[in-house]
Amino acid sequence: MRVDAVDERDSGWEDYRPVFRVYLFEGTGSDEPPWTTSTFDIRDADVIDAVGWAQSHVREGDLYAVALVGANAEGRRGLTWLVGADANDTPRTGTEEALHRRMRELRDRRLRLDER
Repeated sequence: MRVDAVDERDSGWEDYRPVFRVYLFEGTGSDEPPWTTSTFDIRDADVIDAVGWAQSHVREGDLYAVALVGANAEGRRGLTWLVGADANDTPRTGTEEALHRRMRELRDRRLRLDER
């Protein structure tokens, strides 16, 4: 983890209506692909709600990932991974390998989240 102090005035826009994409990966008993994937978009929620929903819907032994859905300047949609990554992708960098490893570490472990 890397933490840098920044000037909070450096952003040019804010979005109060995030869309979170949750992936539930059902495995075949191994950590290797292929995984059967179910995908859901969550609106009117924050990241704590999205992760909580994923944790409550993933089956024992399976994996979940959460991404923020966004768009670039041309309007093309894309994802910012918040928890995990696509379990069917082969990691190509150290960062991608770390996301996959963390996703497996969270298997069958529930993060304690804000109770509402």
